[in-house]
Amino acid sequence: MLYVIALIIHVISIIIWIGGVSFVTMITFPMIQRGGSSLEQVMMFQGTEHRFGKIAKTMVILAGLSGLYLIKVKGLSFGVWVMIILWGVYASLLFGLEKMIFKKLFDKPSDQIDTKKIFTLLQGFHWIVLTLSFLAVAAGIWAAHY
Repeated sequence: MLYVIALIIHVISIIIWIGGVSFVTMITFPMIQRGGSSLEQVMMFQGTEHRFGKIAKTMVILAGLSGLYLIKVKGLSFGVWVMIILWGVYASLLFGLEKMIFKKLFDKPSDQIDTKKIFTLLQGFHWIVLTLSFLAVAAGIWAAHY
């Protein structure tokens, strides 16, 4: 029974987490890039990132804790290692690395910030992470069935 509960928590947290990354990548960034002024774009991004960041952190923690239990019960496989590596990337971004990256990107006087370039880079990075996320989901499904 505990295994099923952990699996439910794990899958739901992944759905919310990866779904949020998908939404930000496919919807939010294109909207930001069509936005008006640079300040408006930055404010929209910060508002979205701030709100989703809290949700993403919670989901990453839940996925990690439930994942640890699932590993204890089922063991490790190649697919599980793929998920662990991606989880580590997300956790490091959400709990420190992201702030360092944003500080570097936006640590210039506002008249010297090329928001179009920055948001294009951020969207490209999100596409890479989203693709890796889909690969990790596929690896998890593969690991569970073979």
